Parts: sequence; structure tokens; C-alpha cells
Amino acid sequence: MTERTYPADPAAAALRLFLGWFGAHYARSVSVPSAASDGAVLHAAVTVGRQWEVAVGVLNTVAPDATLAFEAARAAIEQRLDTEGRSIVLWVPRGASLPSGEPGLSQLVLAVEQADQLEADGRLEVRRPVNLYLRRTATTGSVVSVLGGLAAHWAQFTNRVPGSFQLNARELYRLPASAEEREALAERIVLAAGQPDVDDSQVVRAEDVWTANELHEGGSYVIGSPVMESDEASAQLRRNLRALLKKVEPGLRAQVAPKALVVLGAATYAEEEKLTWALRGMDPTLFAGYDILAVVADGVVKVVLEPPRQTLPWDAPPG
Repeated sequence: MTERTYPADPAAAALRLFLGWFGAHYARSVSVPSAASDGAVLHAAVTVGRQWEVAVGVLNTVAPDATLAFEAARAAIEQRLDTEGRSIVLWVPRGASLPSGEPGLSQLVLAVEQADQLEADGRLEVRRPVNLYLRRTATTGSVVSVLGGLAAHWAQFTNRVPGSFQLNARELYRLPASAEEREALAERIVLAAGQPDVDDSQVVRAEDVWTANELHEGGSYVIGSPVMESDEASAQLRRNLRALLKKVEPGLRAQVAPKALVVLGAATYAEEEKLTWALRGMDPTLFAGYDILAVVADGVVKVVLEPPRQTLPWDAPPG
């Protein structure tokens, strides 16, 4: 057995998650006789139901964002999770920093151990306590200017606070899925704005909620990007995606078996991932040779292209 190296290849995690969807969707067993990756593109030969083959290519769009510090932190966390006997994929919100030493490393591992499971899709919510800092800047107006992970939610405080405020939410990157929890946090911020010492600053307790997938097969992965979302990052993603599509094509087109293309990306929230939008904006002939096209981000496998049922050989009705 090949010794595991750190940091692990994110494309291998994407392949495992895709095959988890694939096997359940088609109610077939799957195995991977061979797989090879250069860090940007992974090619895998997959056996379905012990008699059919499918060629799978995985595009790793997070690799160009990597920095030495981020990769070192990924390696430290993965190694620690493996030592603790965990087998998960931990999804890091875009732009979030990773702990590489103590006590942050132990705190993150503890948060993973205490993670809650979402009933809707089975992902885990990894909760990390953080502080938000609220300060009144003027007694006029009724608005909160927000920095950080709550910036998109500033409107819900309008006309609810006594004056003009600044909320520093830089420690918070991702909110929980629960609408009730989000509303409760907004209420705590509004309540803090009414405290008499808010001119000096009020600390509001919150939780930064990352997602994770249980793998149950050994080995953990940490996937994310140290680059914040921006127009420039989106443009770079499209350029990188075009290059990866050209790179993966020769290896997949040479196969006679049905083909699946999986695109791995970084996203703070699965519903806000940019890959599906980028793929649909490209020339559709680029995907003419693929039977299945899927995007993996924030722990969710999103199928963009799939043939009608009973089209692929392993999906035929029982004889």
C-alpha cells in the first residue's frame, strides 16, 4: 500500500465524493483499479458492477490558488485528523485562514469531533466560536456597515438600530444552514446595538460554520482557497477551467468506455459556486464526448449533465 503524503490531492477527494453519488444513484458497486494525478488533472479507470467500465476525469480548479502557508496548514490538519482516526473532507470557506499550530489545530480537530449532521444532505457542520465587534460611529441614521462574512446581510439591520454602526465580522466566513440560527444572530446584533457602552465596542458571540463530508474509508482531506471571492478571481477561474478542459481531453477521449467529467472548486456556500455558471457559459461542444458532467464544491455533488435513465449500460433494466 502506498504511504499517504501530505497535503493530500484534493482531486482524489472529489473522485471519492463523486463515486459516492454515482454508486448510490445507479445502485451499483464501484471500484477504482487505477488512478493517476498530476495535481491539476486526475484520470481514473472505474469499474461499475464488476463488469462495466467508466473513465473519469477530475479537474482541480483550486490548485492555482494554493500558497506555501495554506498548503502547509492543510498538511498539518490532514495529518492530525488521520492520527485521530477520522476520514472526512473538510471544506474551508474562500479566503479563510487555517491553523497550522497550537492551540488552533487542536481546537479545529475538536470542532470536527463535535460536528452536527445536516438532515437534508448528510453533510457535517463544523462550528468554530468567533467574536464579532460592533461599535457605534454616529447617533444619527439606522444602519450597520459590515466587514467580513456578514457583509451581504447588512440590509437586515437597517432601521433596527439606534444610530450608525460598524460591525467587524472578519472572523466569520460562513453562516449555519439554519434560518432560525441566522435570525437569532441578527437579533443578538440588534440587541447589542442598544447597549449603553456600544460606543466603545460590543462583542457579539457567533459561530463560523464550515462543512465536511464523512468518507468512512480512511484518510482525510482539507479543501479550500486562500483567495477571497472577487471579479478577478472569477475571471481567473474561467481561464483556468478552459486550460484544464484542454488538458484532460486527450486522456479521456482516448477511452472507449463511457466518460464522466468532474470539476472540483472552492466555494463558501454550495449554492453560490461559480463553476456551473462558468461551464454553462462555454461552448457546449466542449462537453459533447462526456456522458456525465458534475461539479463538486462545499461538500455537494451537483450534476450538470446526465443522460436519460437506462441510457448507460449499467443503468439498463434487469433482463
